[in-house]
Amino acid sequence: MSMRPSRRGVQGLGVGLVAIPLALILAGSVMAGSGSPDTIAVSQTGPLTVQASGTWSWGEMATATKLSYGGYAIDWGDVTSGNPVGTYHIGDGTSATNVVLQPTTPAQGSSGSWGSVSHTYATPGTYTVCVIMYDLGQVKPFKTTGYHSLQAGGTGRNTDNSVDNKQQVPSMCQQIDVTSPSPSTLDSPTPFQSFQGITFEPTAPPTGTLGVPPAQDQGLPVLPLFLLFASCAASLLVFKAVKVNR
Repeated sequence: MSMRPSRRGVQGLGVGLVAIPLALILAGSVMAGSGSPDTIAVSQTGPLTVQASGTWSWGEMATATKLSYGGYAIDWGDVTSGNPVGTYHIGDGTSATNVVLQPTTPAQGSSGSWGSVSHTYATPGTYTVCVIMYDLGQVKPFKTTGYHSLQAGGTGRNTDNSVDNKQQVPSMCQQIDVTSPSPSTLDSPTPFQSFQGITFEPTAPPTGTLGVPPAQDQGLPVLPLFLLFASCAASLLVFKAVKVNR
């Protein structure tokens, strides 16, 4: 004799089947997360080149039985399209720079540092540099695309990051004025200047030595002119005396 399940039993079984995946979804939502950027420091290190570094914290990892690997990506503030994560754009907007950088220090844990990493701008200007933190999962090798992958932005990116998770501080930013290199000052004469005798040495006499004043322009000598005039006058007197005697 077969037994038919009661209506109450069927309903209970249905509720249980629905509750299991729902619990799994909720558990996944609770566990999903990434570190948060705490600080960022950006400084210019060369002609149009800056360097960025900072710190992060990840409260969930303080009590986790298995630790996830952390990573980070930078919006350098000089592109407006390509590799988007919310309103941010990773790298220079190209696929070559659409990468989650790692490791952090330490690679796993509840806090640490990221960077340093450098970037060179095309032109001087004022830029806002932002860092975004990523959860790369608990195992290696890391995937190249999708959840817990090394793809930082765009379609197929690792959405387990501090922006997509809408954490309280999704990114940390700093503004920097990037200047162009100033022209160098000449420290020595050019070959052409040296040929002309131009020098950068001081012309004043050495310390403790009296300078000799330049000779004054005396013009024609006075004494020779006087003798010449007297000779001419004497010749005229002799010439007159001879003429009178004749």
